[in-house]
Amino acid sequence: MKEKLLNNLSLKILSAVCAIIIWIIIVNVYDPSTSVTVSGVEVQLVNTESLTEKEYAYDVVDGSKISVYISGPRSIVTDIKAKDIVATADLSNVTVFSDYVDIDVKVVKDGVSASSIEIAPKTTAIRLKIENRVTKTFNIDTELVGTPADGYVIGGQQISPSSVKVTGTSSVVDSISSVKVFI
Repeated sequence: MKEKLLNNLSLKILSAVCAIIIWIIIVNVYDPSTSVTVSGVEVQLVNTESLTEKEYAYDVVDGSKISVYISGPRSIVTDIKAKDIVATADLSNVTVFSDYVDIDVKVVKDGVSASSIEIAPKTTAIRLKIENRVTKTFNIDTELVGTPADGYVIGGQQISPSSVKVTGTSSVVDSISSVKVFI
């Protein structure tokens, strides 16, 4: 029995190595690894109430739409679109002194497992401008545009409601000088 196992041992080893090489070639030919960049992925801000509860407001300065690098088997990667990717930025631990919030990305397409692909955002953080939240009340002014047609006159103008409350970051709200309605 031992003689049959050891007979032509080098040929048996060579056959096993050739079989492994052929298997690797076939797997790569039918489904080779590839990479793509998906652009226009919208970053969703989560836990925004943690800032509003602390009387802060924020503006997104940079990074509201990002590009994502995906690599993996071609059969999976080529079917992934921007709508299949969820990018989130968690604001729960953000303070007024934070400018950047990390972006987490994942693929939410059916049949795609996280272990079969590699996904990474090209922009790793979203830039925020965090300021005190301010609310101001502005009276609404009216301004007439154009002239009435022949035989018509402009009557009294009445606006309801006559004022509006604006809430936002202090820099934005302070930049508002007046609120007008063009009639």
